Amino acid sequence: MPLFDSPIRYRWLMLGIMGVIYFLACLHRISPTVIARDLVHEFGADATALGWMASTYFYLYAAVQPPVGLLSDTWGPRKVVTFFTFIACLGCLVFGSAPNMIIAGVGRALIGIGVGGIFVPGLKIFANWYKEKEFAGVTGIYLALGNAGNLSASLPLTYLVLLLGWRMSFIGIAAITVLFGFLAWWLLRDRPEDKGWPPVVEPLSPETVRSDPIPEGLTPLKRLGLIFKNYGFWVVTFSYFFTGGPGLSFQGLWSVPYLIDVYGYSRLQAGGILMIMPIGFIVGSPLIGFLADRSRMGRKTILLGMLLIYLICWSVFFLSGAKPPKILIMPLFFIMGLSGGGNLSLYMTIMKEFFPPWLTGTAMGLMNPAAFLAAALYQPFTGWLMDAVGKVGASYPLAAYQRIFLVYFISMVLSVVLLLPLKKPAKK
Repeated sequence: MPLFDSPIRYRWLMLGIMGVIYFLACLHRISPTVIARDLVHEFGADATALGWMASTYFYLYAAVQPPVGLLSDTWGPRKVVTFFTFIACLGCLVFGSAPNMIIAGVGRALIGIGVGGIFVPGLKIFANWYKEKEFAGVTGIYLALGNAGNLSASLPLTYLVLLLGWRMSFIGIAAITVLFGFLAWWLLRDRPEDKGWPPVVEPLSPETVRSDPIPEGLTPLKRLGLIFKNYGFWVVTFSYFFTGGPGLSFQGLWSVPYLIDVYGYSRLQAGGILMIMPIGFIVGSPLIGFLADRSRMGRKTILLGMLLIYLICWSVFFLSGAKPPKILIMPLFFIMGLSGGGNLSLYMTIMKEFFPPWLTGTAMGLMNPAAFLAAALYQPFTGWLMDAVGKVGASYPLAAYQRIFLVYFISMVLSVVLLLPLKKPAKK
């Protein structure tokens, strides 16, 4: 490929491949909100059962993150991405052909396992192909490409489901997934040296070296011990947990029913409004990432600013009794997406600063499931809270949604408070 005959160019090809695969992962993340009513109609499920089915993705996604991080550091990210992409394809096929809610949950779980092996290995590849001062920016682009999947899981997926039905839509997604599984194996490389090129990442000076040579006899348990003894890991991870739960559970399950039940929008209208949130995410991910790479404010300060903006948005929903003026819905969704995209790239970059390169994959693999574990817990819990209020006809009343906004508000307060005492690690 003459166009990609240098590491500087080739890394952008790999970013595109990883971006498309992560796009598919994000599409699955929030797809239940679009087909929620189809599943209720076909399987006769209530909100609690729907919440449990949707949450299997997040439980399994979270469960595979530690081994995925460890495999990325030892087995190599190219092999990890390829293997898990094929598992995601299998999950799509199972979900699309499910005869009942149990098998749908199994398919959803397989999808969660499969796409759980995408994000962290991608970061591991980029850490080897991009300089440290470029990392937050390229992570933002990666997140933006992936979260175009969230955008497509709103109105575009709604149209696709109306055209083909929800089953054929997921079988078609499986076909695309297997194609990019083969492309991943063919084109991805763990480091420039695998293509015969010199390293892109510049050597660190003695004054800034934080990455001592890999200690001899470093077992997986010793890796975990080094990470768990680091206070920064716990602060960042728990803050990330309380930030991710509200956004993922609302956007991924309750946003479309909320817009239909509370504001009376049609299904297509609700899907169109939901697009605003991933658009904000796509703008915020690279924008805030590049700002953090170039600003003297410090990444923690910028992250706190993003979290406070996010908290204010949830406060509007909670303090308005779950029904802010209709004119505010789209601006709120956009700002929530913008701040959400910015805080995710910063969480990853800050976590990377606490560990040497030979531990970053494992550390991020242990942190990354926090938000998805939160979503796995929040979805059935908020479904239970809504069922406790009960339906009025075919819809949930305002009081049901007010309960979940209270949960989201408290969660975001905890996220901000946890991050306040965090200090940047001293350079050795």
